[in-house]
Amino acid sequence: MSAFVVDPQLIDWILLLVALEALGVLGLRMLWRRGPPPAGFLCNLLAGAALLFALRGALAGASGLVIGASLAVAFLAHLADLALRWEPRKTQSTIGKVTASAQARPKAAPSAPTRGSRVRA
Repeated sequence: MSAFVVDPQLIDWILLLVALEALGVLGLRMLWRRGPPPAGFLCNLLAGAALLFALRGALAGASGLVIGASLAVAFLAHLADLALRWEPRKTQSTIGKVTASAQARPKAAPSAPTRGSRVRA
């Protein structure tokens, strides 16, 4: 059983599942017009796939350059995912915006009731 866990071919199968997941989710998004935003979703999957590729390289005895490059790709994809998820800073509160717009538009004077309209006291 331990030989199966350290077999690089297992990582190949997992990478194939990650690719199928990407195709499936993006296909369903096109079909149903809803789902996760594609850019963030793909950055997240790319980061995970690059980590799996680094693991595969380590298990197969690849050079340190290949492992380091795949870890660098994982890091960059992770940073891109964070940048897409990061919420912008709010510079002004909602209350300030309402107050500023209320001050810009003075209130209209109440209109007098017209003939035929009912005014309840």
